[in-house]
Amino acid sequence: MFNRKGVSPVIATVLLVLIALALAAIIFLWGKSFITEKVVKFSEPIEFSCGDIVFDAEAVVSEGKVHVVNRGNVPLYGIEVRKKGFGSVENVGVFDSQSVTVGDTGSIDVPALKNGKIKSGDTIVVVPIVLGESGDVKKSYVCSDVGVETTVI
Repeated sequence: MFNRKGVSPVIATVLLVLIALALAAIIFLWGKSFITEKVVKFSEPIEFSCGDIVFDAEAVVSEGKVHVVNRGNVPLYGIEVRKKGFGSVENVGVFDSQSVTVGDTGSIDVPALKNGKIKSGDTIVVVPIVLGESGDVKKSYVCSDVGVETTVI
């Protein structure tokens, strides 16, 4: 009955291995959240396509639309509208009701123009949204550094 001296070290070793495996799994799951899969367009990171975007935008309150002319070589999936104020920029919303292909003109509905959130004379920034791929899934990407500033008419 007193000859069981070898059992305690075996149990301690098994417990230490299990604790180490549990900690490794927790650290792996935590670190995995920091690594995202790259979104690509034209077989390159989507950020590179933003440099090829050239477009003009005009907002018309009476129509409740932003007219976009795509002069670049990247199709636009939609737009993000930001209203400029005194020392601030307010995000009005993302509007992807209509894509604007290369060399085409499109009119995108912006409800904030109709409901009075944006009025004639206000300054807005129209930011393009492009569509890329991440694996088999299509994902949108906002090209924040390519926005066009315009005065609402």
